[in-house]
Amino acid sequence: MALTRITSTVLGSNAVTTDKMANGSLTARLYGVASIPASALDATASATSLVANINTVSANVAGVEIRRINNIAGAVSTITTADLTADRVLVSTGGKVAASGITTTILGYLGGTTGTIQTQFDSLSSNGASIVANVTSVEARRVANIAGAISTVVTSDLTASRALVSDGSGKIAALASVTSTELGYVDATSSIQTQLTAGVTNTNSVKANVDAAEANIAGIIAGTKNFTGQVTMGDDLVIQGNLVVNGDTTTSNTINAVIQDRFLMLANSVTGTPSADVGIFMNRGASGNAAIYYDESTKSFTLSETRDPDSNVVISPTGAANLITGQITATSVKYNGADLNTAITDNRSGAVSTVYKDDLTASRAIVSDGSGKIAVSDVTSTELGYLDGVSSSVQTQLTAGVTETTALEARRVANIAGAVSTITTGNLTASRALVSDASGKVAALASVTSTELGYLDATSSIQTQLDSKGGTADFQSNDFITYTQLNANINVVSGNVALGLKQLINVSPSADGEGAGNNNFFVATPAGGNPTAIDNVTVTIDGVTQAKTNDYLYDKNTGKVTFKDASIPSGLTVQIVSLNPPT
Repeated sequence: MALTRITSTVLGSNAVTTDKMANGSLTARLYGVASIPASALDATASATSLVANINTVSANVAGVEIRRINNIAGAVSTITTADLTADRVLVSTGGKVAASGITTTILGYLGGTTGTIQTQFDSLSSNGASIVANVTSVEARRVANIAGAISTVVTSDLTASRALVSDGSGKIAALASVTSTELGYVDATSSIQTQLTAGVTNTNSVKANVDAAEANIAGIIAGTKNFTGQVTMGDDLVIQGNLVVNGDTTTSNTINAVIQDRFLMLANSVTGTPSADVGIFMNRGASGNAAIYYDESTKSFTLSETRDPDSNVVISPTGAANLITGQITATSVKYNGADLNTAITDNRSGAVSTVYKDDLTASRAIVSDGSGKIAVSDVTSTELGYLDGVSSSVQTQLTAGVTETTALEARRVANIAGAVSTITTGNLTASRALVSDASGKVAALASVTSTELGYLDATSSIQTQLDSKGGTADFQSNDFITYTQLNANINVVSGNVALGLKQLINVSPSADGEGAGNNNFFVATPAGGNPTAIDNVTVTIDGVTQAKTNDYLYDKNTGKVTFKDASIPSGLTVQIVSLNPPT
């Protein structure tokens, strides 16, 4: 145990006085060396007293150490300052604690014991003796059980992959001369000896056959022996010499026949005048045969289909076979018995004769000409297309249309027979006062412009006002309204009227158009004039006035009229009336 230091911090200033140090109340175990400095002692603590107290402390310290040693003098004294060997079972050695040679792992094996270990060992020893006796009995019984043929293979292996036999002692043994592979060759379905005996018989028979075959071959080679009966070759037959077949039929069941000869001779034995057909049959199964042959009856090569067998010498075709080939070169070709060239010429001598080798003019309606031949007309295919949808005679419909047009025109004239009739197809002089002429029709008063007419904007009768003004002395003396001056003014006005706007008319056929597309037309341009000065035109098609914006657009900068329709039907007349500045 460590000693507690007594410092000035603990005692405080003058905390240790003479009376407190009496009777050895401060011992050596309560303070360390120099734990009480002289500066902390009371003035009354003399050196003599301090020495006496130190001695007392020293004596107390020695007593405490003796008492500590006495307190650990028992079994624990061997382990107060040093550790034991790790992981060992503890024992008492000389009465002191010590580590034994038994590890804590071994000590763990005692876990789970339910009784005295020695008693259990003694019981095990008794059981062991009984077990030994039983083992001896079992071994004797085992030896007795394997004393037969198997006894030779209980503890050791046989030679590998050998046939097994019973040896001279009746035990299992390996036959060193016969392997398991060789033994497998004995796989038989009946007695081997019987089969061997039969094999010898068969061998003798085969030998006899071979001897006979050799004799026959020798005779065949010598030319003194012929084949009799059917001969079957189970392998390839190579003939180095010529092969002559004198029979009636040669059958070849090969898949592909390769023949080096450049020519094949059929009907080689024919002599004299031929009468039978000669050719090649091709089997077509259920569809009969096809034949390429020379027909003696027509003296020509023929490709045909037939039901005749290959034994026939005359072919009866069931139909002519088709031929697909490249170029055919012939002196002459017949079609249905006639010369093909003549047939072609005859076949094109009709209306087609004008077109069989030359093309017609493109995109034209086709007609028959004065000779009844095919020819092109002046009518284009586009124009012919206009007949699409016609359901009855065009002429009848045109005649009906003309009649209807005549009726419409009569109705139109009747509708505009009044005062308006003078202005239905032509414009009036621009910017003029309108009056009724001698016939009661609308007319422009050439002598009065619309500007001048505007001067009549008055609140009462002009004549009355003139009479009133003219009766005054001022009026009569005013030089500006004298007769002479008024006449002069009238002359100026007449001159101005003479300088009025000029009306021009442009008439064009509808099918032509002007500019890009046949729906564009232009106003008439006066010589040296500018057609763009006046934004005022009247447009008609065949006398029918067109509505600006709805039917056409007018560009005053270029003088161009563009109809809303992409094209104007052919045969109509487009008229544009324009007002232009005086030239």
